[in-house]
Amino acid sequence: MNNKGQSLVTFILFLPVLFILIAVIYDLGSLEINKTKNINEIKSAITYGLKNIDDSDIEQKLNTILDKNLKGTKTLYIENNTIKVNIKYKEKSIFPSIIKKNYLIDITYKGYIDNGKITITKE
Repeated sequence: MNNKGQSLVTFILFLPVLFILIAVIYDLGSLEINKTKNINEIKSAITYGLKNIDDSDIEQKLNTILDKNLKGTKTLYIENNTIKVNIKYKEKSIFPSIIKKNYLIDITYKGYIDNGKITITKE
């Protein structure tokens, strides 16, 4: 029996599966990178807001910061020395021809001052 080329045929049949797997991994990695970037922007805005909580126009300043650095629908709550930021947006897949999916991202963080220390938690 002659087995020449059997490995090549197996490799060629497996190649599309390998490309799809790499595309999915790359897509989800890119999604996590963008999500982490947005979380860091939210935390920075909350930290700035808590350090300047006594300013009369802090809500306007925070809205400007969030609008400048984040996309999507932003909701900002400021009450009782607590700042809560929620952002919702759809992230498109990098490979729309392969992965036909939009990811819905919903991030909420709350910050407050506890014993003189800024605390930021995920909700």
